Amino acid sequence: MIKIVTWDSVGNTLWGVRMERIHGENFREKLPADDPAAIDRAPDFDDLFADYDVSLHECKTLEEVEAHIVDADFLILHKVNLPPEVLEKAEKLRLIQHLGLDYRGMPVATAQAMDIPATATPLINYQVVAEHNWALILNHFKRMPLHRVKMQERAYVKEGWGFLPSLKISVMSDLKLGLVGFGEIARPMADYARAFKMETLYWDIKRFPDLEDDYEIAFAEWETLWRESDIISIQIPIMPETHKIVGAKEFALMKPNTLFVNTARGKLVDEEALIHVLQARKIGGAALDVFYDEPLAEDSPLHNLAEDLSYNVTITPHTAWQSPWTHVRDSLDIWDNVLAVIEGKPIQHEVTA
Repeated sequence: MIKIVTWDSVGNTLWGVRMERIHGENFREKLPADDPAAIDRAPDFDDLFADYDVSLHECKTLEEVEAHIVDADFLILHKVNLPPEVLEKAEKLRLIQHLGLDYRGMPVATAQAMDIPATATPLINYQVVAEHNWALILNHFKRMPLHRVKMQERAYVKEGWGFLPSLKISVMSDLKLGLVGFGEIARPMADYARAFKMETLYWDIKRFPDLEDDYEIAFAEWETLWRESDIISIQIPIMPETHKIVGAKEFALMKPNTLFVNTARGKLVDEEALIHVLQARKIGGAALDVFYDEPLAEDSPLHNLAEDLSYNVTITPHTAWQSPWTHVRDSLDIWDNVLAVIEGKPIQHEVTA
């Protein structure tokens, strides 16, 4: 018997190998057939391990992990914190693996001391969210919605061709990016900002001195980041302690032209406070892919704000994560590593302390 234990606060570790039971037997019809990055099929977990006697335990709490880890062969983690003393109870673990490159909750040093390989598989999911964020940012500061209106109205006939100062277009290198959280979505965003020669600040519950040099960013205290940034993008998980962590106090600190971006979770934000400052034009605008209650109510004031371009609000329907076969590709990176260990083949994405 091969015992596999998962502890995943979101559910992404298994999502991509349970597509049929989640989306129905015709789920492939919803995905692009001609995507060159797509796999020929999306295998089910049971199909992947059909040749092996596997026991899968999906844990929801640390206590459950502690109960199962003693005789586990594989431990898969995502967005959780595993104490070293719990890992030390494992007697036959062959691989500990984190979904996502931000593996701060995985005790890698302990795994090394126990001679257990540790891996962190990258997430296509997070990469495409970072890309969506950057699209929202450029959409705002390059005034793309207004460009479209100007062309539709043939405004250039009266206002002039090639010079429309009313658009108030920004130079990105003049702007300062503030990242709330510095995990796997924020890090590529820091790369994008560097490509645009922008200054970048970040706040996180944990400071990353080594990464500050790698990404050419600076740590800022909470209020400093909100006060100094021209763009504030949220990339932290929703937990009891982060519920409505962003509210009236934070919005009051923002400069009047600052853009607020949230593609993380709607419940991180006091949405009523956000709507109030947008209606009062106290901040530069907002770009939102997530909302306090989803789907967004059809009569939400955010719809009206987004439809009146003067408020500079863009909303999208929680699709920032979306790309062809996102969750299938993410999940297969994990389970291919498990199969590699079982079959005595090299593993991918190994990390060291």
